[in-house]
Amino acid sequence: MAPKTLLILRPYPEPDRDFDLTDFDSILSVTTLLAFVATVVLAFVMPRLRKPASSPVTAGITPIMPDEVDALPVATEDPDFMECVAVSQHVADLMIADEWSEIADKIADWEANLTSTPGGARYHEIAVKTCLSGLQALIDEASRGSLTDLDAAEIEVGHFMDTHRQSRDNHILALLAARAHMALGEACVGDDWPQDQRRAAWRKMAQHFIAAGRILEPFDALAHMSPLLAEAHYRHALGAPGGEDQLGALFQDWIDLDPANSNIYSAHVTALVALDRITGDDVLEEAERAMQRTESTLGFGGYALFFMPLLTEYDSARDLLDHELYAAALMDLASNSATQSEVNHAAAALLTEMEASSDAISAAYKDTLILMIRQHLSEIHPRVWPISTDEIQELAAEAAQVAPDIGPEEPARFDTSRAHPLAA
Repeated sequence: MAPKTLLILRPYPEPDRDFDLTDFDSILSVTTLLAFVATVVLAFVMPRLRKPASSPVTAGITPIMPDEVDALPVATEDPDFMECVAVSQHVADLMIADEWSEIADKIADWEANLTSTPGGARYHEIAVKTCLSGLQALIDEASRGSLTDLDAAEIEVGHFMDTHRQSRDNHILALLAARAHMALGEACVGDDWPQDQRRAAWRKMAQHFIAAGRILEPFDALAHMSPLLAEAHYRHALGAPGGEDQLGALFQDWIDLDPANSNIYSAHVTALVALDRITGDDVLEEAERAMQRTESTLGFGGYALFFMPLLTEYDSARDLLDHELYAAALMDLASNSATQSEVNHAAAALLTEMEASSDAISAAYKDTLILMIRQHLSEIHPRVWPISTDEIQELAAEAAQVAPDIGPEEPARFDTSRAHPLAA
């Protein structure tokens, strides 16, 4: 049998932007809590339970001529962003008050219910990132001349350990302490350290990961039905000896606990790319499984949940895309009781592929985009679109001048030749 061809996923160059809403790393310092507002994580997930999805969308478009087209309303304050900020601010206020038991109770409740923002960002993920971001700020700000430069971060890890010891059976406080150890352990690895410090730094890393493993050992993610615990075990395996061989099983535990969370797919693929342990066939197989996991609630939507974050990070991921299936998947995400935040994300993703594709594929994407706007978009959220509000309104006006004909006579045509597996 011919060997598999390795998929080389090349990250896109970083775009210039005033702020990055997907980066929590700078969110919270214990002494500068308000700095996190502009760094709240946002996701493309569409987690709400939905009615069974329809068949793939291949819409023919028939022109009509209305007398007048009203502009769509524009959200002056993005509801998804504002809710992310509110969750972070609430957790930060509890941290200031040193109410860690209440924080743990809140996170556990959010996690159990997969409580999400209108755009699908999980409350429990926002909260954990907020809790750890003060420590992360200390790590990021420390120089790398000597291990003593991390003394302030070591003290902060000690604070997480104190809260864990006060309630050893609490899985939230345990995973926060373990994540704190791992964050500091990861800081001890890298080329930033002077040559004469690297051996000691490596030992320090091992000590922190051993400590994290001891904390996590009594806590089974499936027994607690905890995606946060599953994430902690996965992250621990990335830094533990032999942990690479456990990633597949740990990923399955993690995604099974929250199957509509595209952040999990993104984290797993990113880890496998860094380890050079992924092929094009692997990506296609995982995309198929993602679709199957959410078929009863999202139709084809799982396929889009898998590919949306990959397409923003890796230019070669587009070569693996089945365009017709991706368009249908995005339409299913927008169709199944989606919020307007979710519809805006799905429409913007269609527009991105329309602009990135060749003429024939681009035209088919546009047919689906026009249909989505006409049927499902009722409010514009400018932040998530790659074009101006005026240009979105132009698309909305164009959508208002057509009537959908869902019959099979004139389907949207996609050339899916590039979607074949890279190797047998």
